[in-house]
Amino acid sequence: MRYRLPDDFEVAVDIAPEPVSLSLIKAEPKPVARSEPERVFQEVCQNIESNTSALIELKEQEMLKRHGVLNLKISAHYALADANISYLAENFESKLQLQSNEVEDVIRREKERRRLEAERIRREEEERKRREEEERKRKEEEERRRAEEERKRKEQEERERKAEEERKRKEAEEEAKKQEELKAKREKEELEQKKKEEMSNLATTSTSRIEKEFLKYKQDILDIKNNTVLKLNENKDLKKSVNQHKRKVNPKFGQLSNSISQLRRIGAEVVDFIKATKVDALVFNWTLNFVAKAIIDQAETEVIVRPNSALPLAHLAYTILHEFQEFAYYLDARFIKKCPYIIGYTCAIDSEEGRKRMGWKRTADNKWEDDAKYDERMGGITTVWAVMTRLTDYNLDLPLYSMAASWTFLARIANLNQLLLSNVHFAILGNWWEACAAQFVAAYGKQSQKLMYVIVTALTDVVANRKLPSAARLRILGEDWIKTGRIESLKQMER
Repeated sequence: MRYRLPDDFEVAVDIAPEPVSLSLIKAEPKPVARSEPERVFQEVCQNIESNTSALIELKEQEMLKRHGVLNLKISAHYALADANISYLAENFESKLQLQSNEVEDVIRREKERRRLEAERIRREEEERKRREEEERKRKEEEERRRAEEERKRKEQEERERKAEEERKRKEAEEEAKKQEELKAKREKEELEQKKKEEMSNLATTSTSRIEKEFLKYKQDILDIKNNTVLKLNENKDLKKSVNQHKRKVNPKFGQLSNSISQLRRIGAEVVDFIKATKVDALVFNWTLNFVAKAIIDQAETEVIVRPNSALPLAHLAYTILHEFQEFAYYLDARFIKKCPYIIGYTCAIDSEEGRKRMGWKRTADNKWEDDAKYDERMGGITTVWAVMTRLTDYNLDLPLYSMAASWTFLARIANLNQLLLSNVHFAILGNWWEACAAQFVAAYGKQSQKLMYVIVTALTDVVANRKLPSAARLRILGEDWIKTGRIESLKQMER
């Protein structure tokens, strides 16, 4: 709404006073007789004084009159201004009240409209529900009638079927009896075969064969040392050269992450580094041995902290194996030297030789590392190896990195002399479980489940009274699998 001054609004304007008449002032003094100069001068002075007094008095009267007129006009102006202000205030208040009334009326009408709309919707909803209820009852009645007819039809068919069966029963009774006997015989044979398979899985493992395998890899390590490492150390120039390359490539292993793109980049760089050494057979072999050691060192340190890092490390190992077949010789030997458990080898550690064989390390003060540190290192190496046994992307025939190798690993530990079982065996089994168990089940089906069941139940029962923490962990993993049928695996790599 727009506001303006009312049409009857008056503004007081100051009006100039009327000019004062000077008719009373004499323009010229009376003439003075020239014969008497003093008298004339005195009369002139008197006339001037008289006229001046009269003029001053006249001016004062005019000023008083003008002040009176001006005061009257100012009072009238203030009165008119107050009247205008009061009028405007009353007019504004009136219009504001009118607007407020109009707004309240609009709100009231809107509320009423909404109430009526809600009432209409409610009535329509009630009507819809009533119709739906009627339709439901109609359908229920129709369904009941149809079900009754179907029941009667089935009863009739059942009576006819029973009559037909009764007619045929006597004719087929002897044949059925023969089939039942054959079935019982077949089930008995299957049960006996199943027991034979289970006993076969639990059969004693040939320790001499495992010992032979272990000694073969031990000899490989000795040959690598004598034929590669020591020979290169004799050539100071070559040693200086490879050490420079070593310092460049060694950080690459620590840069591996869960990113496939980064894995490919680092893999290409490591492969290029190895290719560059092919010009010299000794340097090439030394480099392959160095890379194998770097992978195992990474498994011993990084994987025990971040188990998921086993995936990129395993992929990197396969990338190198795919490019250089000779690398398997060095990597196999390094795996078995550091963690002989992966071929099922275990010996007593009550001697210096026994501890060396089982991969124990000495600390800076020449003492054997503590059990927890040892278990962690073995677990990290096993995790990387277990991941490699279940990777099928590279289509390489490498016996040590296959599902069959995982089967042998489990079977040999399951058949191990109970006196040799310790916490480390259950630690590596737990790490293998998280790294490979899901793929193992997928590969071997029910056969694998039998072997895994033995590992998580029978084997943990054997050491139950020894309170081994890793055995308890493996038991929990197994019970979760038995209960839910699911196995938690390592996180897959990202693009």
